[in-house]
Amino acid sequence: MALVLPILVLLLAGIMDFGLVFNDLMTMRQGVGSGVRQGIVGQVGNPGSCTIVGAASANAPTRNLMCQTKSLVGLDEQKSRTMVYFPGSKVKGGSMILCHQYPLDSVTSIFDSLLGGVLKAKVEMRIEQDLSTFGTAAETALPGSDWTWCA
Repeated sequence: MALVLPILVLLLAGIMDFGLVFNDLMTMRQGVGSGVRQGIVGQVGNPGSCTIVGAASANAPTRNLMCQTKSLVGLDEQKSRTMVYFPGSKVKGGSMILCHQYPLDSVTSIFDSLLGGVLKAKVEMRIEQDLSTFGTAAETALPGSDWTWCA
């Protein structure tokens, strides 16, 4: 019992921790996918106030998309970071990339070194109508991370 119980507890803690991290990752990917879908069709309303960290130069439609994405992700908006990027033109047929970062919330810290302490999601979709009013903008990346993986 003394030999098996610690191994069993560690195994169960790892399974639970993986489940919680995986849930946060899937929640984030679903929210980012919904956000970029609303962005490419220009259906970005005024989602209310949210905290945008370091993207003061972003115009109103881009800020609204960033706030709406944070709301759709459903995780703590204060800890979330979002980037909107257009690799080419902003007209129909071009593409929009929406990236999101969220700090890894690992109970046992087993996955911290594997994922670098940050969960990341990137979704790219083809633009369905002119988005010339939008712009590229990025919040300040989380500590220990950057946006090079997004652009």
